[in-house]
Amino acid sequence: MDFNLSEEQLMLRDGVERYIREDYGFEQRRHQATAGEGFSREHWQTFAELGWLALTLPEDVGGLDCSFVEAAVVLESFGRGMVLEPFISSVMLCARIVDRSGSDYHRKDLLPALVEGRMLLAFADSESGSRFTLGCIDDTVARRAGEGYQLDGLKTLVFDAPSADKLLVTARLDDYQHPAVFIVDRKAPGVEVIEYALVDGTRAADVRFNRVELDTAALLIEPARSQPILEEAFDRSALAVVAQSLGVMHGVMDMTAEYIKTRNQFGQPIGKFQALQHRMAEMFVEAQHARSILFRGMAYLDKPANERRRAVSAAKAATGKAGRFVCAQGVQLHGGIGMTEEYPVGHYFRFMTLLEKRFGDTDHHLARFAKGY
Repeated sequence: MDFNLSEEQLMLRDGVERYIREDYGFEQRRHQATAGEGFSREHWQTFAELGWLALTLPEDVGGLDCSFVEAAVVLESFGRGMVLEPFISSVMLCARIVDRSGSDYHRKDLLPALVEGRMLLAFADSESGSRFTLGCIDDTVARRAGEGYQLDGLKTLVFDAPSADKLLVTARLDDYQHPAVFIVDRKAPGVEVIEYALVDGTRAADVRFNRVELDTAALLIEPARSQPILEEAFDRSALAVVAQSLGVMHGVMDMTAEYIKTRNQFGQPIGKFQALQHRMAEMFVEAQHARSILFRGMAYLDKPANERRRAVSAAKAATGKAGRFVCAQGVQLHGGIGMTEEYPVGHYFRFMTLLEKRFGDTDHHLARFAKGY
């Protein structure tokens, strides 16, 4: 298996890294995380113009029909820059669900708008006490009403919901065991979005649905077909988080290596101390382990579901452990300055903390790997 990037992939990586370096500075990011929507619509529009939102979508909806590798290249650079924009929520998760839904109407309605940067999507699934269960329908119910449906319930910790134009909502329909998936306008009557900031500066919300009226076209996926589609999209999104986490680790290592070369103690740079060199070597090994298991996960994305799930869980669990180690060591090697709000390394740690929880934390994926599915 050739692990080298092609010439086109190298050009993509260099372009994203240059954009992050020149146009996505830390101070700008820090300000954006505490203002407005928690991210920049201008950056999002630029992502669309550069084709990054179209990478993994098919050509018939305006996409570039690239592989997951290209998305991983972009996400690794996004990790280095601690990008706040909802790329994983909209592009990796929701767009994948819509694309595989089988609804040509919704594909042609939503996906071209997303590719052009005019549409943001969020997935509303988790409920109180559900933790990382997929397809939660205990507290959210859709009832048939006239020519459409009436939606009631509460979804919790919906990532990027405050800025989304449309929500993909799972709900119980009739007596089916698996969820139906509905498209719901965030500003529809009866939809209440209770917004809050997360530890890394991004936004999430609890979303309450009170007698929300939906027409028949709002049904995106029927219950009989939903579970495999949701599971596949979640596995791809979990692996996207692995790629982004890898970028975070390299960002921390680059910053820490530069710091220990310039910080003097006892008349010399602390980078000359063997103990700190060993720490940096251990951080490098952990990051390389994460990269190798990311490659393995990508190789299994198109395998049968059981094999795919095990490979993704192995990657997510290993990367969660590696990322926490690398970021913690980065903060410690910086000393007191690593704990300040004005210095990036502490923000990397918080960013990684949230990434480790998204789409299942380390313990969840260890347990799923051990079960074999």
